[in-house]
Amino acid sequence: MPGSELIFLYGESVPVCTHHIDKHYVGYYTLQYVAAGAVELWLGSRRHLVNGPGFWSAYPGPRVRFHAAAGSESWAHRYIAFQGPRVRQWERDGLFPVAPRPSPNGADFGLRFDNLLRHSLRTDRRGILRAVHLLEDILLELAETPRPSEPAAPWLDTAMKAIAGCAAGGELDYQALAEKLGTSQSTLRRRFHEATGTSPHGYLLQCRTQEARRMLGESALSIKQIAESLGYSDVYFFSRQFRQLTGVPPATYRRSRQG
Repeated sequence: MPGSELIFLYGESVPVCTHHIDKHYVGYYTLQYVAAGAVELWLGSRRHLVNGPGFWSAYPGPRVRFHAAAGSESWAHRYIAFQGPRVRQWERDGLFPVAPRPSPNGADFGLRFDNLLRHSLRTDRRGILRAVHLLEDILLELAETPRPSEPAAPWLDTAMKAIAGCAAGGELDYQALAEKLGTSQSTLRRRFHEATGTSPHGYLLQCRTQEARRMLGESALSIKQIAESLGYSDVYFFSRQFRQLTGVPPATYRRSRQG
């Protein structure tokens, strides 16, 4: 159950934040939200400027440094720290970690984050389940909302086109793709994640889910036929993965498109 797969360690809302953080995260993960102001952030050797409202995540691995950006004395900050096997599922599904990015328009993430913090402090089973649901809902919305577009580097454009080309079924040969780009698979995964906020496989799942949505809304094919056309041998696995990425089962999504 979700509540046993995720443990909330701590979280805080700091209306006027003046922290100077310089650390390695060991054994746990965080989602960070800048409601207002600006933060200069370093993830390893990569510098980012996060203008509020915006998100990023910190996780075991790179050295993480952040503080108020030049010209700002403080910022409005919220964060939540957590650990557990559910994070691995989010990583496989391309939901986590969250690369530094602006907040999607039209949603009150401040209120949603406050609700998440409030429920994460509860000790009862239902409270923890609510907190898990609220956090996952934020991650799903971030994953499904494109970041402001920037011209893609040639290698990234080639990689994304190759991955998207397998969305309608077929297996992607990551080794062949890496060789075409003159790099190793591990370097391709790292650079792709740094550029997009998700892994190559996570991006493939996003593309495949988008194609599934199109087919569910525009075709009369059965869910099993759609799953098979997208390369799934098990319709139940397809349905479970679709629900994880969209929040609803394929049948529910199809009914919503039919008015």
